[in-house]
Amino acid sequence: HPRPSPPTAVVDDEDRWTEEEARDEQPEMSWAEERRLRRMKERASTRRGKPAPPGGPFAGGAPRLARASRPAPIKEYLRLVELGDGAWELQSATAVFRRNAPFDETTGECVAPAQEVALAATVHVGDPTYYQGLQEECDADYDAVLFELITGEENLREGRAPESTRGGARHGDEDEDHHDRDRPRDPFLPQLAVALAPTPDARRLADTHFLVPQLDALDLCGGNWYVADMPKQELARLQAEAGEASSVVAGGDGPAPSGPSLPASPALEALVVTAKGRAGGGPLRQATRLVCWLVPCPEAHLLLLDWVWGGGRPSKVLGAMLDSLAGGNIIAARRLAFAQMIVSAQAKGAVGGGADVPVLVERRNDVATECLAKALDAPGVSRVSLLYGGLHMPGLTRRLTETLGLEPSTQRWRAVWRVEPPGANNAVRWAALPLLLFLDGTDWAATITDAAAAADAGAIGAAAAMGALYVVRHGAVYYSLGKWVLEWNRQLFDGSDGVNT
Repeated sequence: HPRPSPPTAVVDDEDRWTEEEARDEQPEMSWAEERRLRRMKERASTRRGKPAPPGGPFAGGAPRLARASRPAPIKEYLRLVELGDGAWELQSATAVFRRNAPFDETTGECVAPAQEVALAATVHVGDPTYYQGLQEECDADYDAVLFELITGEENLREGRAPESTRGGARHGDEDEDHHDRDRPRDPFLPQLAVALAPTPDARRLADTHFLVPQLDALDLCGGNWYVADMPKQELARLQAEAGEASSVVAGGDGPAPSGPSLPASPALEALVVTAKGRAGGGPLRQATRLVCWLVPCPEAHLLLLDWVWGGGRPSKVLGAMLDSLAGGNIIAARRLAFAQMIVSAQAKGAVGGGADVPVLVERRNDVATECLAKALDAPGVSRVSLLYGGLHMPGLTRRLTETLGLEPSTQRWRAVWRVEPPGANNAVRWAALPLLLFLDGTDWAATITDAAAAADAGAIGAAAAMGALYVVRHGAVYYSLGKWVLEWNRQLFDGSDGVNT
């Protein structure tokens, strides 16, 4: 067979690349084309009875993959999408990263297998089918499964390095397989010593939305399942040293909450958000926010300011929420609102869920990366799955590519839960905003009139109480609308390479 003339590869001495150099000097080669040409060269050399020359199919060394031809990693791992039949799904992504097999430069032989890491964003409550699919995939396709879990050291045991198994079958000779199973394995990553139950808060959250908690649905005690997180005691200590509000409840075990790093009490959280706004800001912004309380419908003005300063927009799911409420389907409305809140928590900065919190997120990302590196170094491990919450995904993606040298490959999406299509109710949709403005304007006028009358009568305390109740009422509306009705993540609709691709 004639030997193909491969395109000249772009290589420099330091193995560092720029898109300009790759574009200006030589045509780029994809990893698939590189692998195809290498195999053709090896087959041709075998037929002639000669080994393949060092460096694969190219005497001058194996070609490298230029950065411009590598797929960009996704930026958002959770999305809320409308399907063709009108139903809505909260979906989580699994991004696959790969490391090519290294070759001996002198013999051209593969010295280690290629490795693959599946970075799977997990939601801690979902449909049973969501966890069933995740469990089956992890058990069947991966040598080791690493997962997020905050629990006490008393619930952990010393794990052993995973055997090279996939779906319960071991590769290789049966006698050697029996011998390897009898041989004690070296200490490895921690594993669960006992099966854990969800915290009461997690169970209430799941019951409210007619979902199931992760700890009830996933079997985390499998032989190749490992905890890639810091113990609860260490996390609480580091948070105390860093001055972070601790999210670890005494006696509680489970995945860390994926919400913002705000006070634990919902009422206190609502107070902080109402006072400071979702976009934060200096004295000038805070003074502007105070002026909004002097005009009718203050929540609309405050949301508009947050929109301009923080990058929000009206959520596409708002119409479906109104239709569900109009049809009396409260469960569907709750699921949609909850899904919208989870997706918007991926935003960066003050309007997001705290993906850059030093200890709760960033330090735990470091621990997960260290555990992943140890798993990849274990003999016989070529495929690893890492299950973590959505807020950790940007930091983990950066560490996989920059620290571990893995390259993004493919991604797939899995439905966390589904909301059946609500019947469209255009009358409710068009009447919702005018009705809100009418009620707000009426409340503002009544409050001004009653407070002025009380002040004229000398009841200053009663007038102040009326004003305070007005702020509480509209602060609650502002907080609720900002949490359920608006999207706060620019990347969900502002870029071309996020989840929309």
